[in-house]
Amino acid sequence: MSLQPPPAGEVVTLNRSALFCFPPNNSAATSSGIFAGDDPLKFYFPQFLYHVCIVFALSRAIHSLLRRANVPLVISQILAGVLLGPSFLGKVFPHVGELFATPEGWVQINTFGGYAFMLQLFVVGVKTDLGMVVKSGKKAVAIAFFGTAASYVAMLVAGGALQPHLPETWKKTFMLMALSSSWSLSAFIVVCCTLDGLNLLSSKLGRLAMSAALIGDFGNNFTIAGVTTILLASSPSKEIQRIGFLSITAFLTFIGFMVFVARPAILRLMRDVPEGALLCEARLVAVLLITIFCSFVSEILGLHATYGPFMLGLMLPGGAPLGVTLAERLDRLVAGVLLPLMFAQGGMRVNVFELTDASTCLLLEVFLVVGVVAKFVSCVLPCLYCGMSYREAFVLGLMMNFKGITDVVYASSFMDAKIFDDQVYTAFIINVLVMGATTASVVKKIYHPEEKYVAHRRRTVEHRKVGEELRLLTCVHSQADVEPMLAFLDASSPTPASPVAVYLLHLAPLVGLTTSVLRPFRHGERNCVPSGGMDSDRIVSAFRVFVQQRQLGSSSLLPYVCIAPYATMHDDVCAVALEKSATLIVVPFHRSLAIDGSVENTTENAGAVQASNINVLHYSPCSVAILVNRRSLTVVPSGAGGGAAADIDVFPHRVALYFLGGPDDREALALATYMAEDAEIGLTVYRFLLPPERRRGAGDEEEDKLDDEAVEEYVRRWVDEQRLVYSENVVNASDEMVDVIRKTSTAADLVIVGRRADSPESPLTAGISDWIEHLELGVLGDLLTSTDFGCRVTTLVVQQQTRAAAGETSSRSPEKEGQRPESDGHV
Repeated sequence: MSLQPPPAGEVVTLNRSALFCFPPNNSAATSSGIFAGDDPLKFYFPQFLYHVCIVFALSRAIHSLLRRANVPLVISQILAGVLLGPSFLGKVFPHVGELFATPEGWVQINTFGGYAFMLQLFVVGVKTDLGMVVKSGKKAVAIAFFGTAASYVAMLVAGGALQPHLPETWKKTFMLMALSSSWSLSAFIVVCCTLDGLNLLSSKLGRLAMSAALIGDFGNNFTIAGVTTILLASSPSKEIQRIGFLSITAFLTFIGFMVFVARPAILRLMRDVPEGALLCEARLVAVLLITIFCSFVSEILGLHATYGPFMLGLMLPGGAPLGVTLAERLDRLVAGVLLPLMFAQGGMRVNVFELTDASTCLLLEVFLVVGVVAKFVSCVLPCLYCGMSYREAFVLGLMMNFKGITDVVYASSFMDAKIFDDQVYTAFIINVLVMGATTASVVKKIYHPEEKYVAHRRRTVEHRKVGEELRLLTCVHSQADVEPMLAFLDASSPTPASPVAVYLLHLAPLVGLTTSVLRPFRHGERNCVPSGGMDSDRIVSAFRVFVQQRQLGSSSLLPYVCIAPYATMHDDVCAVALEKSATLIVVPFHRSLAIDGSVENTTENAGAVQASNINVLHYSPCSVAILVNRRSLTVVPSGAGGGAAADIDVFPHRVALYFLGGPDDREALALATYMAEDAEIGLTVYRFLLPPERRRGAGDEEEDKLDDEAVEEYVRRWVDEQRLVYSENVVNASDEMVDVIRKTSTAADLVIVGRRADSPESPLTAGISDWIEHLELGVLGDLLTSTDFGCRVTTLVVQQQTRAAAGETSSRSPEKEGQRPESDGHV
């Protein structure tokens, strides 16, 4: 951004960009302090720190109020600048506003903000997978082309129609062309950051919108370069033709430098980084220096300083180790502390008191509305033509109209180039704020990706047809989850008569990437997981070995890799479960028992894993089970069973089921029965009942009848009092039930209980439900896994497919399923 010195005697205000010769008596960077008689805010460095603190605090305060309406953070940061500028502080508290209007402060904000924006675009470029352009298909290309071209042409046509009414200042500049170019473009960084804030990156529409935006960005850059080259080459002036030739030659040379020099140099720095490790400090500094050099060359060639770093980032692979290192080392500093200065500066230039000409503001509004409507319609029509639903097409049209980051940058550049005056700039930024806030809020309010995962049929173990294979979707976050998950599959005892189809889903957080990944596992590839490809290779190899050791035709394996934000990871889990018609999803609990008996987190992101499990419980199109590892259940080597033994102690696995009643308990009973059908698994079902005089009217008669039928079926078909046992326990209160559980659970390797999510409060659980710590485990699951209870048996908590997932009405929601704050070290 070019800065020009102001005329003599001109008052410097916040909405002016200026460069000045600093007075010699104010050339020191730091002060000696207020006790030495200095005013720290008149020195460069303390003033910069003051700007950072005020902008950060004010923008976060505004965002804490607007986030409930799903307003993007960048809008709050621009609003913070508006409040600090002449529209508010500059008018109400002139002295406070002057601290941001000083020449030194203005240049510092401009410099540090521009530097942060350059680094942010490099990080976004690294995280971006260019493969999405190839995989996007014709739909994304059509949306990108028609969405950009239609909006641009419509605004130019509107400008031509209103030519007699345009102000003379507009006619003398390239304002309409600049306005059309910036407003018609769906910038990739805006779409990406907004979708990230709305937790829609991994959604189907989110991926489509990012693909279209990236294609649009590329098309816009190449179109501008081509048109500029043609105009320069067709000029009658030899000098202009020479400049055009040199410009295109220098541009192509610069691209060649990044492809054949900068990119190989950075790839060499990444080559021998250990698996799961970050780039060391020296290598990270080398990468940043190469990036800064590319930015410097961009400025020399007359390009924007961000062009070179962004293009270089697109050429580099995301994920581990570079993308993860940048996310860990730079994101918080750049995006959290420095970048808000640039957006706040854009807001500081806004001066609502400059809006004095209503006709000019109305003309500008007409152009912007025409552009928005044209883009919206031209994006919706290709979607409808491709068979997309009306609501999804409507939402995508809004996504392509996201406004924010780049619009402020373009507007500031146009103002520096005297294309925009104060009034036009102010009106333009106000439209950016309104569009950015309303589109994001409406999209989040009406678009719920989870709704498409409704199965519209019963997909439960209880309702499974006789002889039908059990389809299990097993989710694994890390290698620590592999052993307990394999032990559970071993306890399921797949046989050719009762086969198990295992769909393995390796879940990894979205780090170092902007686009989520959901695809079948490919051996030997990086798979873009944060720790590299070897983590997925080991996990899948362990499951393959397990399947190969089972009887032929008893089990099958289909592995997937999913990389997504934890906030939307359940979308991919539910999508795979729905596509594969899974009967049961098995997810690992976020804590397990360590070898020394203490409780430890299974991953570094235990809280996020817990929240993801809660979302899976609510939105799953089938039944769900949470496996709590207590190291009591292990894989038994093939052929190590005890035969038709009469003593339950020699069975390879001993399973206990505690049955209180309700759909979740019936699902748990059906699963336990399936596990023991054709295998030598010891199973004991403990049913707890109130005394007959207290049982009448204490529950739902219809549910009680279903419970009785399920238990009677189990007793009639399976109970032999040796391998499969049934024990009925009449208890008066929860303490008696807890005593029975404490005495009997130690004889089992695996305890199965129902979550009882839809069941009414039972007199047997009333005394312990008030102390529940992890709501996703239910009353009995939380009791069994509590360290105070002292049970060291692996527990499986089962929830039958919810009514909402089956297409029925349900009152449960993720908010109601929310967990309480974690205590220190206790489950």
